[in-house]
Amino acid sequence: MKAHAILSLMGAVGLLFATQAIAQERQIPTAPADFLSKENPVKAEEADEAIIKEGGKIYTKKCQKCHGETGDGKGSAAGELTIKPTNLSAPGYLASRKDGQLLWILLQGSPNTEMKAYGPGSEQNYSEEDLWKVITFMRVTFTK
Repeated sequence: MKAHAILSLMGAVGLLFATQAIAQERQIPTAPADFLSKENPVKAEEADEAIIKEGGKIYTKKCQKCHGETGDGKGSAAGELTIKPTNLSAPGYLASRKDGQLLWILLQGSPNTEMKAYGPGSEQNYSEEDLWKVITFMRVTFTK
């Protein structure tokens, strides 16, 4: 009986570590080629204050609770999530992502995570133009 309890406990601990390892190793799928070739019509370096502000309003309303005020992935809801939000402000993170990849994630959501789809036809139903503004805001605000 004692051996059975020890084996059960070992199995539970092993499952816990395996679940955490899977969560830590999550890979974001690469967007299809037609998305990867898309470029933001509003270049971050050319964006006026109104566009950045509009993107910031959407980010604050829909993204900040997970990704954090500074994009660090430590928003107020992040602690409750099994798979932690991406640190958008990590040095080089946004610089290494194509605009189309970011748009695709916002449109489709991120599989096997709490990240919802935000594009047209989704529950959130933001236009592609609005999502480009969010990307512009993120690039201007979080790029290091």
